[in-house]
Amino acid sequence: MVGLDLSNLSKTFDMMLRVSVLFIFVALSFLMPFSAYAQDKEQAEALFETATEHFAKGDYKQAIELFDDILEMFPDHDQTLKMKAVAESNLDYHESSLINFYTVLQENPNDIMALTGLGVGFGNFAEYHEAKKYFDKAFELAPDNIVVKNYKEYAEKVITKYPYKPTEKPESLAALKKVQIPLWIKNNAGWWAEGQISDADFIRGIEYMIKETIIVISDLPKTSVVASNSVPAWVKNNAGWWAEGQITEDDFVKGVQYLVENGMISVKTGDMQMTEQERESDLQAFKMYVKKVATTVEKEKRYIEFPNPSFDVIKKFLRDSEQWNFAQQITSGNENFANPPYQIVDGVYVIQYKIFVNSQPLGLPLDHVSTMDDSITYWEGQNFTTSNGDPARMKFTYTKDRSEANAWATWVVRNLGEGVLGHANLGKGVVEVALGDYNCDGSFQLYDVKTVELIMTHELGHIIGLKHTTDPIDIMYPSIKPSYAYCLLY
Repeated sequence: MVGLDLSNLSKTFDMMLRVSVLFIFVALSFLMPFSAYAQDKEQAEALFETATEHFAKGDYKQAIELFDDILEMFPDHDQTLKMKAVAESNLDYHESSLINFYTVLQENPNDIMALTGLGVGFGNFAEYHEAKKYFDKAFELAPDNIVVKNYKEYAEKVITKYPYKPTEKPESLAALKKVQIPLWIKNNAGWWAEGQISDADFIRGIEYMIKETIIVISDLPKTSVVASNSVPAWVKNNAGWWAEGQITEDDFVKGVQYLVENGMISVKTGDMQMTEQERESDLQAFKMYVKKVATTVEKEKRYIEFPNPSFDVIKKFLRDSEQWNFAQQITSGNENFANPPYQIVDGVYVIQYKIFVNSQPLGLPLDHVSTMDDSITYWEGQNFTTSNGDPARMKFTYTKDRSEANAWATWVVRNLGEGVLGHANLGKGVVEVALGDYNCDGSFQLYDVKTVELIMTHELGHIIGLKHTTDPIDIMYPSIKPSYAYCLLY
């Protein structure tokens, strides 16, 4: 039971919800492997701390300079490479960002941040099919990660909206080596096509060729988990034709590469590590591809869509501020708003709010307006008491006429103040909810839908007359830690 003093409904206050943690870099601890050079490690840790301070302020160039200093001492430190890659992405240095994320992925193919960063990078080049491949991998590894999920869904929507021809990939330099397949593999292919050996026996031959880099699979993880239950029938035809000399080894190898890379068959390869030469060859091939993508995008003048608001979107929002936010009304208070009427139904005071809901700013991928229903449902399901001890309930209805509304609600992309997530008058008036902030990586980052819904529910609590509480788990507690929809530093 929440106490509600209905006499407060005529008072006006500027109530606000604040973010409890301004930066999330506490999660980015600088974990160095043990080194005999303790002085270098100590210096690197100090540089990393200073670099992340610049990073948090959006001073990406200064941060990159310090990250480079660290990488001179510890070239393979993946956390520094990832932070540098994010900074480069925020500066629109997309080629460099992609290469750094890919370098991390060479060492750890299951790194969620690197996979997501590669997806973001290719998305920034409007190469959405390639972006989706990385998002899909990240989602497979981390299905509960809201950032990965949002990016995956976003890529799928954009691919549907803007059909295009993907940039053709150059062959991996490692794959350009002359294929020399052992004779016993060819014999196996013929016996398999004739049904003399099982699928599992044939797949073991493929596993051998991959492990020995006779066949190079560009998208194969270090450890694949299961063998195939069934192999497409046409693969047997290819194997038989190759065994009989009707198709070339190259044609057979390309067919196997296609099957494995597209998940039509899975192989168990064990823990496979690339040699330094293979890694460099693979990286050079990736650089060639990224350069080709950048050149293709420039020639084709592709339309590129971004999930977070671009500077142009924010600038337009500020130009249209009279339409998109109610700062003047927030400042002037709630005297111009009518008190909500009430009815007594079966001894319960039913307080009836009419609420006008502004549309969200254009150019955003997430639908926050629909979450208003959930916020309203929450408060309509709560039990209150009047100052006289009588039971009370809330009832909300939407109106398209601002003049008859007891409450106006709007979403904004402007900065409401350091750490401020929302404003509201008390008892009636205006609700203003931030859709994001600059506290994740120094650039404007949207909150996820659940965070925005939580903020709106909190601010609606002020509208119906509730003040802040000291209980950290109560919806009216004055601060929260927001979650972001697209920030790579999840």
